[in-house]
Amino acid sequence: MIIFQELYVSGFRNIKEVKLENLKDLNIFIGPNNCGKTNLLELLNYFSKLSCGKALKPLCGECAKFYENSKTECFNVSISYDDFYLKDIKRKVVIKFSFKEETINQLVPGILEKLKKELENAQCPEAGKPEIYLESSNLGLYCKHLSYFLHSDLMEEFRNWILYCPGGRLQAYKGKDFAKYIREKRLSGAEMRKLIDFIARFVDPKICDYRYEDLIRVIDDVELTVKITEQGSGVRSLICLVADILSARDFRILLIDEPELGLNPHAKHEFLKFLLELADEKQVFMVTQDPTYVNPVLWRDYESKVSVYLFSLIDEKFVKIDLQQNKEDPETFAGYLPHTASLKKIHIYVEGSSDVYVYQILLRKFLKKHYPNNWFEIENKIGIFHLCGDFWKHLLYTIPKKPYHCVVILDGDKRELAKKIISKHNKSIVNTAKFKIVEEPADIGKILNAVYCLQRDKIEDYLFPSEPPPNYNKRYDAPKAAERLEEVPKEIEEVFKALLGIGEKNDKSRRA
Repeated sequence: MIIFQELYVSGFRNIKEVKLENLKDLNIFIGPNNCGKTNLLELLNYFSKLSCGKALKPLCGECAKFYENSKTECFNVSISYDDFYLKDIKRKVVIKFSFKEETINQLVPGILEKLKKELENAQCPEAGKPEIYLESSNLGLYCKHLSYFLHSDLMEEFRNWILYCPGGRLQAYKGKDFAKYIREKRLSGAEMRKLIDFIARFVDPKICDYRYEDLIRVIDDVELTVKITEQGSGVRSLICLVADILSARDFRILLIDEPELGLNPHAKHEFLKFLLELADEKQVFMVTQDPTYVNPVLWRDYESKVSVYLFSLIDEKFVKIDLQQNKEDPETFAGYLPHTASLKKIHIYVEGSSDVYVYQILLRKFLKKHYPNNWFEIENKIGIFHLCGDFWKHLLYTIPKKPYHCVVILDGDKRELAKKIISKHNKSIVNTAKFKIVEEPADIGKILNAVYCLQRDKIEDYLFPSEPPPNYNKRYDAPKAAERLEEVPKEIEEVFKALLGIGEKNDKSRRA
């Protein structure tokens, strides 16, 4: 369910500026530490504490005049000195957001059309826009302009829609009396059934029912009692978290910060599935550092419901990842962090998925030529990933450091851009791999994180004797052209040699 459709934030805590468009049912935020991911959730949670009333006037003078006799209402949200960017209270905090009208009409019927007609007579051109515009004044966020979303009934509902699960919540459950905690949630039979089904999926499929707060496990047609208190701490914590979510019946927006703590991979898979199912009737915002939750293989069937936002250290803002880039081959997409846990010793990063196919073919040709007896062993130690085409500059920070041996290979027409991006990356970004642009293929083997730009403008210049054929489709035609090559282009062969540490002496000794 989509409630928030767009969100703009500037000047809040360490968030300089964020613009999120086309929000989906499940919105996942990834990025380095201290980039503002959690603060984004904290901001959304502030709306659960809003004050609404006719006494609160809009900041805009024209809107304030019209407001006196209108049926719209304004609200404010209290903030603190620490909520201002660089703690500079003179610098405005600005929040703009819009709801999805179809959802609002479904949840709070009959409100929007009346206010739309009323605001047609407002003198301010900003009044009546489908967004709520908030601006800081002293220690509060106030509505600057009127909007047809500003109605007391809607605002009161909105305040109760938000459920925030902060970071470390799973750890906080460890001191609880678990049976008592579940009992106090007063889950309905249907809600308890959902909880039991969830537990059965990630703990034990033989668990099929419950009695009071205990679980019932059936073995050879015999019912055995399984106490929640006897489960491991990670299991109990996740049970409590799911019970919290199920028992909060009125909430429509779930904010969850780093739910991975204390969970094994299988439990994470099941919790992600639970969130995807939940997104049919709630809007979910999740912050994570865990590759499991951003593995597109796990939510392939829900792709239209998911948005993934990456914090770009180069542009200093959240950028939306194009999910279509990894639809066919998610295992080669280095944008979702799984490559940071790769078991491959050598990583080759190229621009797009078609480049991956080409380099895989050329690498195999090269290895069969130089390592005829064990080429397959060496190939298995090398991972080739793509960086989502022109998105590559945002993904550099995800490339791992030593002991991985990594190289980024870009088309020659990216040379000048690469110099600027790498310079900015190395100067301003800490705790990530530093890169060096190398001019000669031989230099690739001398450093662990090299960026090499081909001598020609694009990979096609190496695959076709003149121009690509008419109706050229890179995804299909480029790999076929690479397969037809009798020899690996000399420059690319030198790149592979340097990457693998193959000098002429080593090459001859191995063949001997």
